[in-house]
Parts: sequence; C-alpha cells; structure tokens
Amino acid sequence: MERESMPVDVLFVGGGPACLAGAIHLMDLIEKHNESAPEDQQLEEPMIALIEKGSEVGAHGISGAILDPRALTELIPDWQTRDDFPHERTVDAESMQFLTKTGAITAPIIPPFLKDHGLPIISVAKLEKWLAEGAEEKGVMVFPGFAGVDLLWDEDDDKRVTGVRTGDKGVDAHGEPKGTFELGMDLEAKVTILGEGPRGHLARKLIEKLELDKDSQPQVYEVGCKELLDMPEGSVTRGEVTLLAGYPLDLDTFGGGFIYTMAGDKLAIGLLVSLNAKDPAMDCHYLLQKLKNHPFVRRKLAGGKVVKYGAKTVTVGGWASVPKLYGAGAMLCGDTASFLNPMRIKGIHLSMKTGMLAAETAFAALLSGDSSESALAAFAQKVDQSWVKEEMEPAKNWHSAFENGMVQGGFRGGLQFLFGPGKDIQPFHADYKEMRKKAAVYGSNDYPARDDLTYDNEYIVDKLTDVYRSGTKHDEDQPCHLLIADREICATKCKEEYGNPCERFCPAQVYNMVDNQESGRKEMQVDFANCVHCKTCDIRDPYQIIRWVPPEGGQGPEYGVL
Repeated sequence: MERESMPVDVLFVGGGPACLAGAIHLMDLIEKHNESAPEDQQLEEPMIALIEKGSEVGAHGISGAILDPRALTELIPDWQTRDDFPHERTVDAESMQFLTKTGAITAPIIPPFLKDHGLPIISVAKLEKWLAEGAEEKGVMVFPGFAGVDLLWDEDDDKRVTGVRTGDKGVDAHGEPKGTFELGMDLEAKVTILGEGPRGHLARKLIEKLELDKDSQPQVYEVGCKELLDMPEGSVTRGEVTLLAGYPLDLDTFGGGFIYTMAGDKLAIGLLVSLNAKDPAMDCHYLLQKLKNHPFVRRKLAGGKVVKYGAKTVTVGGWASVPKLYGAGAMLCGDTASFLNPMRIKGIHLSMKTGMLAAETAFAALLSGDSSESALAAFAQKVDQSWVKEEMEPAKNWHSAFENGMVQGGFRGGLQFLFGPGKDIQPFHADYKEMRKKAAVYGSNDYPARDDLTYDNEYIVDKLTDVYRSGTKHDEDQPCHLLIADREICATKCKEEYGNPCERFCPAQVYNMVDNQESGRKEMQVDFANCVHCKTCDIRDPYQIIRWVPPEGGQGPEYGVL
C-alpha cells in the first residue's frame, strides 16, 4: 500500500493550550498581513494543520485549573466578555493548610507567588475544546484521533525536519493488519511545531537526535492524581481554593495537594508528588486516598462522591531544564520544553505564550521561505526577550532547592524568593536516579501493608475503579504501547533491588507481577488498556527500560471536564 502524503505550511503537534494558541495566533498574523500586503506578497490559502492523539481535542486535558490569563488576554482580548468562554468560577477565597497526621494548621499568610485571588477557575479540557473551535473558525485544519509516531527528515539533510508521520490504525497485537487497517499519513510541513505535553514522543526523538538538551539540566517531573467529586446540592456556592502541604507526604518528598470548586456542585481534589521521590513504594493514587481520609479533608469534602479521575505528569525543572528550542524545520513549545513555573506550579499561560512566539517565528519563515536552523533561532530570541523569561528565570533553581527534602528546600526556596536564585543554575539529577533501593528504605522488611483504608468506591476509591472513571479505553488487540526492553530485569533484578516499584507508582495499575506456571515465578504483565498516558513509568523506572509510545490514535482517557 502506498502511504498518502499531505503538504501543509505549518504543522502543530498536540491539542493542548500551546499549539492551539499558536495556531490561532498564526492565523491572526496571516490575516493581518494579507490585509495590507501587496497581492504578490500575500500568503494565499495557508495550510495550517494541528493533530491531536486523543479522540477529540480536550479528551486528554487534565492539568491546571486556575488560569493566569496573561497570554489568553494577548491572544483573545475579549475572552472575559465572551458568553461561550468555559469559565467555571472565579477565586473568591483561598487558604493554605499544613497537615499533620490528624490535624491542620492554617498558614497565617499565603506566599505571594501562590496567591490566586480573582483568577478564573477553568477546566483545561473545556478550554482546549473552546480554543480548538476558535482555531477551526479561523481556518486551521484540526485532526483529532491522529497520533504522531515519527518525524520526517529531509532526504538530503538528516537533521532537517520536514513533517510528521501519523500512526497506522487497525493493526493487531502481532503487528498484522486487521480488516479495519488504515495506513498512517505523512504530513509534509515547511515548519513543524511540537507541543505534545510532558515527555512528548516526537519531541524526545528530536531532542535525542539533535542533542538539544546537552546544555540544560534534565527534564524532571511530578505526577498528579486528580478526582472530581459531585457534592450535595447547593453546597458549593463560591470559588474557593485550598492548598495543602505536609501529610500524607514525608519530609523527603516534594509535593502537595489542592482543592478547588468548579461550576455547579462539583469540587476537584488533587495531589502532586515529585517523581524523584526516594521511597520506591511511592504511589500517588494511594496517597491521594490517604489525603481524602484526613479529618480536615473529610470535613471539606463531606457528602462528596467521586465521578471522574485522571493522572498526568507535569514538568518542574523550569528554566533550568529548557532545552535548545529549535532545529532546522522544527520548534518545541509548552510543557514539552519545560515551560512551567515550578515556584507557582503554573504553566498554561507559559505554554500559550511560547506557542504564540513559535507561531511568530513560523510566520516569518513562511514570508521568507527560510525555515533553516539559523532562521528558527529567532524563536529562542523571542522567548528571551519576552515575559516568559522574566517570569521563569527567578525560579531557575527552585527544583534544585528541594532536591534534598522539604525542610531544607523550604529554607532555600524562601531565600531564593527573597534574594533571587543566584547567577548560576544549580545542577540536579534525572528523577529515576534519586530512587533508593528497597533495602535502603525498608531494610529486610516487605513494603508496608495497605490496610489503613476502607474502600467504598464512592469516596475512598481503589485504583482500578478510578481508572474506569477516567474513561480510558484501548483496543486490546493492538501492539502494546508500553515497551519494556528486558522483562527478565523485572522478574529478577528489579524485584530484588526495588520490589517492582512500577506496580505502585503507576497511577492506573498497568504493571502487575503475576504468577507464571511455566517458569514457576512472578513475571511482568502489562495491562496497557488501563493506561492514562501520564508517562510516569517512562520517567521513574529505575532501569530506564520502559518506553511509552503512542497507541492507536483516538484512544486513551476521556476526561472532558477534569
């Protein structure tokens, strides 16, 4: 079969805020240019395309909820007066609580960088759908259900990107075509902009081949688990945000929780845990259930029932982890390139702005006909001259401050906020290098029993029930998209040294060691149909033998409102 190709001017990969904002901004730039440019200099019928691996734009949207609207206001100045803007609530009240095992201490003040009063509370999934509708109205071709699986490279220059190949559909578990087989398409682009979110598949290929990260610190992450609860009728009356620190996390582990209200009688709770956690038994989902079982949180969520669940990683290396942002024919933006402020734990506005700056660079490339590496270097210059650097650079050493625990981190982080981060970037390690072996944490003991929770699966929810509520779905008759290079390590070395931590750190119970009658031992079973595409396994696996690749396009979680 011959693979079809489709030429486009600019291709955006990823249906998140970065690429959607970039696509809208690019169309605005083209429209404004064509209004005043001589006829022979106009960009006629521009072909601007965006692909998204989810079944629809917004299906995989989960991170963020309280929006810094700075970039949105630049992009769509009248968003506040638009009747169709997906505004859940406005933050009217906020507090911060330090939790002990049974008590709560209200912080006398909230650090200025964590204050959100007056900001809009949103659903990222709804925001993405709204932006996608706006992009399509402007003429952007939006293709949901198409996963980018490979970069296309120039035949004469193997370091120049010329587009993206989308994944084949209708392939069975053995790699053979089924009756529904459909060959992927080659989208040939003058400029390709990658905004795939954390640990982007194509971004990783680009970074590795062009060594874009050789002068930056490693990308580092937190995993977040989040639930949406239906509350008793009439109980949610204002926009309220509660930040949570302390229990159930230990002092060696960076992270924290949040509770915020949404439209109607709905409330969201989540927990973020650093993936450099030293404890190999770290399990964010289990810790979220423990958080909900805390007396303070139980009172806050009284009468609530979990109706939706999701999990996702976020980048927290910040400015220190931003790689080189461009190569010939391609640019990186958003979470893919570490554009999140780890001090504020906010990144939607930074993603949108970097997508817009990438669009400006692509626009110049279309006008000049030059998308070489030297031409796209203007993107990095635009970032350096924008408020993105102004906001992010003061937090460049935030992650390194907390690498040795919360006590030291709180002190060092406070000094950074008051006096600045210092001239030099302080180095840190990739997350997987920080995990301690089981014996170093628990001695000769097994991992602690988890008999401290009673699961009713309405308020305290087991992992598989929550996975069901994520709406995730995969055709099980397809190649497994979670590739393990050497399963013998799982059955032997990892079992002995780390106690198979993937069984715990995966927030979707994808990895399970099960009895194998033929070998007489426990071996790895990968239940990839559970996967919510968070990439935690790819990041935290201590041997780095797990690699996440895209499954068939259109599959995975169906969040919708998270």
